[in-house]
Amino acid sequence: MGYRHGLLTLLLSTTVLGAATTPELPPLRLVIGETKPPYVLAAERRGIEYDLLTAALDSAGYRPLVSFAPNKQAQLQLAAGQADAVISNSGGFLSDPYIAYKNAAISLCRNKLRIHKVPELDRYRVASFHNAQRYLGPEFAAMAARNPDYIERSPQIILNRLLYSGRVDVAISDINIFQHFTAQLDPRLDTRQPLCFHSLFPPTLYRLAFRDQTARDRFNRALRQILRGDFYETLAQRYRLPMENGRPYFKPPEVGASEADKSK
Repeated sequence: MGYRHGLLTLLLSTTVLGAATTPELPPLRLVIGETKPPYVLAAERRGIEYDLLTAALDSAGYRPLVSFAPNKQAQLQLAAGQADAVISNSGGFLSDPYIAYKNAAISLCRNKLRIHKVPELDRYRVASFHNAQRYLGPEFAAMAARNPDYIERSPQIILNRLLYSGRVDVAISDINIFQHFTAQLDPRLDTRQPLCFHSLFPPTLYRLAFRDQTARDRFNRALRQILRGDFYETLAQRYRLPMENGRPYFKPPEVGASEADKSK
């Protein structure tokens, strides 16, 4: 309770939201994904996505009731009326993007690698997350097929170990997930080595799918206010995550007021 109260207090102190003067609305059943740190830490009921979504719904006047389920199961719950909002880029009434996942090619800066295009990974030892070839586009899949030094490993922390120990030249990972697991590495590995992020892939934006258009619209209005404040930046500092020119990698661009309202 103390953690959630602190987040909401922080949000209300950094943004001006209309929900402060509106009557309390019914609880809203929100289903989000299973544990994927630092985005979701289900056992601790926190994480970047958890904090963002519950704070935005609080600000919109709802009392979020959060449960955790795989994406396909969450979609079925929404369709069956067992959930009011789920993380999805299709179905229901879609919200504005609330978060951006940012996959990148990550190298140790001391190696001075010059990587500007996916095919340039051919000449390096590359380790990526499981099934990356399915998610990062045909150009990446072609590189993986050509490169004899390409591997995929799970769990994520293995990628961190491989890069910091010098057994690979490049790790392919979401920047924030990589940063989170770096803090959990064996202290004998020198994790003070600066990292270089090579932006080869577009960010992946995520939305909420709502059963009710009014709830979606209220969420969007609260989200736009949050995006104009410094709540994202404060979360990046709280979770000790990197920023680019003062902007968190997980902060999505703000959408025009009318764009998401047309999404159904």
